[in-house]
Amino acid sequence: MGLYDKCSYTSRDRGWVVGIHTVSDQGNRDPRYFFSLKTDRARQVTTINAHRSYLPGQWVHLAATYDGRLMKLYVNGAQVATSGEQVGGIFSPLTQKCKVLMLGGSALNHNYRGYIERFSLWKVARTQREVLLDMETHGLHTPLPQLLLQENWDNVKRTWSPMKDGHVPQVELSSAHSFLLDTSLEPPLCGQTLCDNTEVIASYNQLPRFRRPKVVRYRVVNLHDDNRENPTVSRQQIDFQHRQLAEAFKHYNISWELEVLEVSNSSLRHRLVLANCDISKIGDESCDPECNHTLTGHDGGDCRQLRHPAFVKKQHNGVCDMDCNYDRFSFDGGECCDPEITDVTKTCFDPDSPHRAYLDVNELKNILRLDGSTHLNIFFANSSEEELAGVATWPWDKEALMHLGGIVLNPSFYGIPGHTHTMIHEIGHSLGLYHIFRGISEIQSCSDPCMETEPSFETGDLCSDTNPAPKHKLCGDPGPGNDTCGFHSFFNTPYNNFMSYAGRTPRSARRSARRMRLGVTHGLQSWLRGALGKLLSFSKTSSTQQSLIPDNQDVTVLVELGSACDLCLEGRILVQYAINASSPMPCGPSGHWSPREAEGHPDVEQPCKSSVRTWSPNSAVNPHTVPPACPEPQGCYLELEFRYPLVPESLTIWVTFVSTDWDSSGAVNDIKLLTVSGKNISLGPQNVFCDVPLTIKLRDVGEEVYGIQIYTLDEHLEIDAAMLTSIADSPLCLECKPLQYKVVRDPPLHVDVASLLHLSRRFTDT
Repeated sequence: MGLYDKCSYTSRDRGWVVGIHTVSDQGNRDPRYFFSLKTDRARQVTTINAHRSYLPGQWVHLAATYDGRLMKLYVNGAQVATSGEQVGGIFSPLTQKCKVLMLGGSALNHNYRGYIERFSLWKVARTQREVLLDMETHGLHTPLPQLLLQENWDNVKRTWSPMKDGHVPQVELSSAHSFLLDTSLEPPLCGQTLCDNTEVIASYNQLPRFRRPKVVRYRVVNLHDDNRENPTVSRQQIDFQHRQLAEAFKHYNISWELEVLEVSNSSLRHRLVLANCDISKIGDESCDPECNHTLTGHDGGDCRQLRHPAFVKKQHNGVCDMDCNYDRFSFDGGECCDPEITDVTKTCFDPDSPHRAYLDVNELKNILRLDGSTHLNIFFANSSEEELAGVATWPWDKEALMHLGGIVLNPSFYGIPGHTHTMIHEIGHSLGLYHIFRGISEIQSCSDPCMETEPSFETGDLCSDTNPAPKHKLCGDPGPGNDTCGFHSFFNTPYNNFMSYAGRTPRSARRSARRMRLGVTHGLQSWLRGALGKLLSFSKTSSTQQSLIPDNQDVTVLVELGSACDLCLEGRILVQYAINASSPMPCGPSGHWSPREAEGHPDVEQPCKSSVRTWSPNSAVNPHTVPPACPEPQGCYLELEFRYPLVPESLTIWVTFVSTDWDSSGAVNDIKLLTVSGKNISLGPQNVFCDVPLTIKLRDVGEEVYGIQIYTLDEHLEIDAAMLTSIADSPLCLECKPLQYKVVRDPPLHVDVASLLHLSRRFTDT
């Protein structure tokens, strides 16, 4: 909102503006509340910004004051910014009547999408005490001489004139918002799941059902030739590793049910499967150590000092000339990937050839497409790095229960005496365990909030019975190093824990065992033998008790998988993420930035930085060609579908990266709603910020929506997830019974509890 000079054609920024804008150089991140002002006599605008990014979806009280000397900005009553650059009256006497007050937009084409409850305009600058009083009374005042305007939207059509598309803003009646009383209960900074909740872990011993024996199913995928010879691993290795696995976990009431899948495919068996090499990096003129292997031509020649052979003389001579078999020479003009000329399983290094001698492990998974929801799948792959013995999928990753999940092991570290701990270590990751050195050697800096200085539930590996330790491969306490943030010594370190790098006799701490069992019970229960549904358990013994009524016993609820009730919130509102994604844009061989990365919940850890956990139109661009731009006017698009068609109340989209060529207003040029009736509803261009989800209100749609299409002209744009929220009293939720929570304080309060209750206070259970 702002007050502008409507008569001046030389300067359209005279006046003042209060709103939201970005403060980063890129123009698409870190949106904050701002107050800008320029007097008639000033040469330039002064802008002051709030101290932090605004929080979407929450009410806030904003106040901006100027007394002819100081500009001040208040957020929820707190003064967050001030400036003394502007001096004197805002407008000269000659131009005071040549002004227009604009709401929801500006003369500089700024736009606001959201709600405004009340708006007051005063002749004099309010003091902070008066701002606080305004906030408590929600801006309601009896008429005062200093009060120029008090707008509560009783008659919008009579008071305000539409400026753009001719539509008057809509007025919606709602209950008191209580912006001061909203309380968000967030997980610890270093945690990921319910199993990282200290109260849940601490109450583990009081829940006998958690300690019952559990049988987890896992599947070993063993490739061999078409004639069933030359297996990746022998049956002796499989049986020996299984016995070691059973021995390691028997102390924790976890046993393992083995299934061996024998895959007869000579083509797959004779191709090198790379565990951590992105195929698109081969031949990109930069040496990538993870791709530096003899069967990739040493990263397509990027990791070799190449001589300059007489390529022209050897070109198209019907022979694979290995000194020309690099990207620089088009892999000997394609002759080294011609099965009529050579053994392509040894000579084809071209990443674009269907005959290449290697596969990305995700390509193998996509070929096999094994169900990851019923078994923990074990794949085998090699690595150019000798130290990389295995890679696991975290239980909170989108891929955990899909065909792209599972564990990838180097066969040299599987089922061989002295090397059986690798699989046990990676299974620990799959069940939610971190490295024991996470709080020392895997922190970003010595000011990282996850740095572990003492055993803790909330830092480091989130286990309170493992002492802090750096990465260490010897069986003994390590000495100090350069990366230990000032630690001079480490005592009683858990070097024999199987989540260390030194464990030769694998063992796990008691807290780690609890985390694993909680992980299996809550997130990975479909791997259990006889699993039928999703188990929700509520502790009755922790200091923060969450229980179902009745209040005198532990309660366990079994919710059938696929039930819409699992997605229903208070007010019978259904909230769901996309379950199916597609795009006409091609996908790279690695599977990174593919449409399926936009399915499910948001999982990008660092917004505004490129992440392979997103969809991007640029996923299959050949670095040696001009990248295909998303052509105007339509651009590239991603289509997302949801499980349940519904009448929507809002749509939320996580756009987590926008290239520097685009600001917040141009990257997404259209969003279309796909309705059951077959009609597509265009929402038009949208302003997006990479660190704040885009939320669009859809209360006028009035018909069932099953999907969306997101259009962009930015070929580097990345989309993490999308969420569709229904209107209240969704038919899908009418038969669902709400959960009721009881919060008890330990130690108990020694005052009249009734005097402390705020009936309007809301808690968000995350």
